[in-house]
Order: sequence, then C-alpha cells, then structure tokens
Amino acid sequence: MEHVEPGPSTPTVDLLKEAILDTRELVQTEIALAKEEVRDEIRRAKIAGIAIGAALCAAMIGVTMLFVALALAIQLSALPALLIGVALLVIAAVAVLLGYKRIPLNPLSRTRARVEEDVRILKEHLV
Repeated sequence: MEHVEPGPSTPTVDLLKEAILDTRELVQTEIALAKEEVRDEIRRAKIAGIAIGAALCAAMIGVTMLFVALALAIQLSALPALLIGVALLVIAAVAVLLGYKRIPLNPLSRTRARVEEDVRILKEHLV
C-alpha cells in the first residue's frame, strides 16, 4: 500500500489503514530493539556474575590465608601468609566493586523510553 497524505478529502478508512500499517512497523521495530537490548543486558549480567564469582573465590582464599597466618602466628613467621591473605582480600574487594557496577539496575530502560515516546506520538497523531 502506498503512503497516504492526510487531508480533508482523505477517506477515514485509508487513514486507519495507514495508522495500522505504521503501528505494525513500529511494533516490529520495537521488538527488534528490545531483543537487542535484552541480549546486551544478558551479556553484561554474565560479566557481572563472573566478576562477583571470582571475587567470592578470592575472598574465600583470602580468609583461608588469614587463618593460616593466625596459625603461623602461634608458631613460626606469619608475615608472608598475612600479606598474601590481605592482597587476596583487596583483589576480592576490587572485583566485587567492578562486578557490582556492571549489574543492570534499570533493565530495558532505552526500550521503555522509546515505547513511551512512541505512545505519546501515536496519541498526538490520533487526536
């Protein structure tokens, strides 16, 4: 169907058909953009999960090393085990911060904003 230019003599049926076709195209575009955004957010969530998982592992190893340092403090030198434990805990803290920053806090924000704008424009055109 060719594009209909609205005017005083344009039949209502043609205008409605044009609106339906435009709406269908808009919905298809929004679905494609939403799928792309979901894929991006899933990828970011995977990265965040890996970083947080690595941080938890490093934290567990760090705590273990601190217990080793405590055990060595009772006998022998504890300084090397203590330094390794503190270093691992610092690495864990950095990894947690990096992972936390990558968690999507506002999912599909771009899609929601586009849909709200599309609805506003459609309302303007229908009035």
